[in-house]
Amino acid sequence: MNSRTKITLAGSVLLTLSSPAATAQTTEIRAVLESDDWEALRTIWKLANGVKPNPGYRDFPIASEKGDSLRAAVDRLFTDTEDPLLETALALVQRITSTRIIRMSRINPSMLTRVMPPWAVTVQEGLLFNFEDRITTLTGLLEADEITAVGFIAARDTLLERAVTWALLDILPQVQSHADYDYYGWSVEEMDTDAVLARLDLSYRAALDTLKKREPGENTEYLQLAVQQHEEFLQEYAEFQLAVPALRILLTDLMEAGM
Repeated sequence: MNSRTKITLAGSVLLTLSSPAATAQTTEIRAVLESDDWEALRTIWKLANGVKPNPGYRDFPIASEKGDSLRAAVDRLFTDTEDPLLETALALVQRITSTRIIRMSRINPSMLTRVMPPWAVTVQEGLLFNFEDRITTLTGLLEADEITAVGFIAARDTLLERAVTWALLDILPQVQSHADYDYYGWSVEEMDTDAVLARLDLSYRAALDTLKKREPGENTEYLQLAVQQHEEFLQEYAEFQLAVPALRILLTDLMEAGM
């Protein structure tokens, strides 16, 4: 297998599956995939897909100055998107890209605080480390012609789900400040979108049940905040769900950058 042969048509294949109601968004996604901004982003992913980050806290594969320059370039992309759902998907892709760059050029964000960071940040880092290791390995196998097209697609799709879960976790710190220590012991293999949603729902229902059993003012502020934050998360999640189809198309194309 020629490593430069396109394994699939990436986003363009998925675009053909759009319903008639999504024609306008489909047209704009095509425009994004054919834009200079997208080509610039693919170039950055091509670099990142072939670089295995240092597991330690120094001697990073990309100099910090270069990393800062790349992140600034990412921030300047896609400033004129008209479709709000596509704008959400692109914003998530840009944040994923910036986080990948940080991983290659600077210390892990969670190491920059003296207190335990929000659980979503810690879990995100675990997902990111796993993603980086696997996509680098996958890229190397493809370049060495040591993986079939079927094997590549299966591995790519698994990594795509990890990236979507990462994106879901990205909206949590914006609406949840309380800690949920049960998450800290989870392995990356256990962590997917359904597992996150199920655990959040469990915490939410537990808070509601406890509130029903307590008198007003009986140390209920924390529980009330947990309920309020979860309801805010559900609003964010509803928008996230609508943007996921476009997010999948964009990430699929990026994961094949340079192939």
